[in-house]
Amino acid sequence: MRLSEKEIEVIKKSAEEIFGKGTKVYLFGSRVDLKKRGGDIDLYVRPKFRNNLLEKRIKFLIKLWEELGEQKIDIILEKDPEREIEKIALKEGVEL
Repeated sequence: MRLSEKEIEVIKKSAEEIFGKGTKVYLFGSRVDLKKRGGDIDLYVRPKFRNNLLEKRIKFLIKLWEELGEQKIDIILEKDPEREIEKIALKEGVEL
């Protein structure tokens, strides 16, 4: 996995702060492949609480930018386990 310990901690802490304790976050995409370089941070979030998700998604992204610096971060929220992107995130992703 190509994230620093600090980045992992910031992502997990921010997710629980915004989406609720018990929220699960998975890293997927190119950042889980040690052979690749660069790439955006692809996160799949399974929120503990599902109210105001759009607003929380925006707050989460802003919080990550404040803590990690502005960079390309894609946030996919759990919605429908039949969506292809969710299947990929859960199959190839690594829980943080």
